[in-house]
Amino acid sequence: MSSAKPLVVIFGATGNQGGSILRVLAEHPDSYTVRAVTRSTKSNSARELAARYPLVQWVEADIDIPSSLPPAVANADVVFGVTQFFQPSVHSADKTNENAEFQQGKNIIDACVAEGVGFVVFSTTSSAKKLSNGKITGVLHFEGKYKIQEYLLALPIDSAIVQMGMYYQNYLQSAAWSESGDAVVIAFPGDVNRKHPYADVNRDLGPYVKFIIDNRQQSKGKIFPVSSGYYSTTDIANALTKVTGLPAVAVELPTDAYGDKVLQDMFELLKTCNIFADSPDHLDTNKKVPFEFTTPETFWETSKFKGPSN
Repeated sequence: MSSAKPLVVIFGATGNQGGSILRVLAEHPDSYTVRAVTRSTKSNSARELAARYPLVQWVEADIDIPSSLPPAVANADVVFGVTQFFQPSVHSADKTNENAEFQQGKNIIDACVAEGVGFVVFSTTSSAKKLSNGKITGVLHFEGKYKIQEYLLALPIDSAIVQMGMYYQNYLQSAAWSESGDAVVIAFPGDVNRKHPYADVNRDLGPYVKFIIDNRQQSKGKIFPVSSGYYSTTDIANALTKVTGLPAVAVELPTDAYGDKVLQDMFELLKTCNIFADSPDHLDTNKKVPFEFTTPETFWETSKFKGPSN
């Protein structure tokens, strides 16, 4: 399977993370063969990507159905794996299967081991329970992904971990006009002056994973946090004004502003914990990646934000 032109299999190819990697690798058809995995090749997003990148192979598989996965990863040199907590089969308003996300990850990893895949890159997070010294236990999407990470790193298969910073994109979804209509409200459930690691999932992850793929020998066994730096909600609001000229204000919300208890616990965690506390030197690694990571100013520029729709 090892070749000068590796076959890279991407799970979640129509989503944010997998799509970021697909777009970057598909721009280099002489360097990579790309196989995209999706539950339905007939979906609008799959069809649009297939039309844009005709050299990408498309296969159907479901990470909840283990028997569908070995054909998807067969003969792969590299596999990128990602899971999804916020879907009905895992988590809904009235029910959470606490083991389902781990099982999704385990299904992918076990298929890779069975098929002799050369290298696995998996998207995970740190454990909220571990970061908070056992005080916060309900951030279930962190715990499931962390369990996947520990499972993978303990196996005799070459692998690396990527951990995404907080998404700038969340502010596109939540931005709203103030009641007076004279400013854009950028809200955050917590201290708007506390800094957190941020990333643009659409721009930043693909180049980082490409760097890992190109440097597999040096990357194996390592955890790579993906972030351009530490910024507060106030920093991000100020950047919006600087780039667009729109007045913007950062507004603190209570951590229970969201009805979902999992999210409430996550924002409680963020009051005191750095999600990348286990990797304090991660910004130094960024310097090795031939890419300009997304600052708040770059995010607002590339998103072409013109103001909230409401």
